[in-house]
Amino acid sequence: MTPDELVTRAIDGFNHRDAAAYTAVFAQDAVMHDPFFPEPTKGREEIAALVSGVWGSFSDARWELVGPVVAADDRIAFVVAVQMTHDGPMPMPDGTIMDATGERISFESGVFWTLDDDGLVAEERGYFDATAVALQLGLVG
Repeated sequence: MTPDELVTRAIDGFNHRDAAAYTAVFAQDAVMHDPFFPEPTKGREEIAALVSGVWGSFSDARWELVGPVVAADDRIAFVVAVQMTHDGPMPMPDGTIMDATGERISFESGVFWTLDDDGLVAEERGYFDATAVALQLGLVG
């Protein structure tokens, strides 16, 4: 699968709320780093649970590829525009639950993948302005 096909498959899986399709691009033991979570998410099953949780808190979450996919050797980088409405309860890192705010948020996220020998994502590092997202949600002010 080409880098463009891999990214498209992940974005399509995310946008169709299909955890199996989304996580199919990840290795079984993949590790995902996200600015909103203090600890990495480890393993395809945990990544599926994380993305399902996002959909539970933001039922209209949508990604759109911004610009080209950049690839070299076992690395892939791309940017997605994220738009979503906080319309469901959101588990917080401290174990509390944040009620839906109804706030519409949007931001761009840089995503960096390292692939394994099978061409699957072994590690993902996502970067976005988590403070700006927290402001949009009303978490800080």
